Amino acid sequence: MDYFIVWVLFACCCAFLIITFGRRFLIIRASQKERMAKMEEEKNLFAHLTSEVFDQTETIDLTRAVIYHIQAKEDRLFEDDDYDGNLIPHLSHEELMVYTLFQLESSLEGGRGSVHSFFIMEPYCDYRPYYKEALEIHNCHNIVHLLEEAEKLAILIENDQEDDIDEDSDYATYNFADFTNELLAMIRSSNLAEKLGEYIREHKDSFIEKEDNDEERISE
Repeated sequence: MDYFIVWVLFACCCAFLIITFGRRFLIIRASQKERMAKMEEEKNLFAHLTSEVFDQTETIDLTRAVIYHIQAKEDRLFEDDDYDGNLIPHLSHEELMVYTLFQLESSLEGGRGSVHSFFIMEPYCDYRPYYKEALEIHNCHNIVHLLEEAEKLAILIENDQEDDIDEDSDYATYNFADFTNELLAMIRSSNLAEKLGEYIREHKDSFIEKEDNDEERISE
């Protein structure tokens, strides 16, 4: 009899856990589907960033709009047999500044990646020459200094010269995990997302598709 009660309680516990976690799983799946649907909708909306679409977009959402627009631009470039895979010449200067910061943040993978990737792995490293200017625009001098020190470490490792690390540097004891964590913290505290949105709003003409591009799309 005692064993029977134990098994009944065990079965009830299992049923409770299945129902609880099953419900939570369904909620998570529904939320993921909703996010994916919204993402696809935004990708389609911002694939052609017209003046009208730009004006209707909230400032906080403009960075995402520009990123989707640039990615759609690259997708269209891949349809051209003459495209060599180098997106940079096809970007305006202001687009390059925004996309450089996107590549920097993408290399971190929300903390799962490493800032080292930004200096050595494609496509991130293609934007390595522009990070200082892209950050100085927003007065993020402390982030620039951090990245300069991380870049020095990347160069020393590349040249097998780790013994030449400057012991007087503020970051002499840092490895790339330390640099990555510090960079993420600095980005969060710098209000960079808000600054980027304002920068894009102030340079609208550098991000929207011009009328000749619109006419070309219509003719196609």
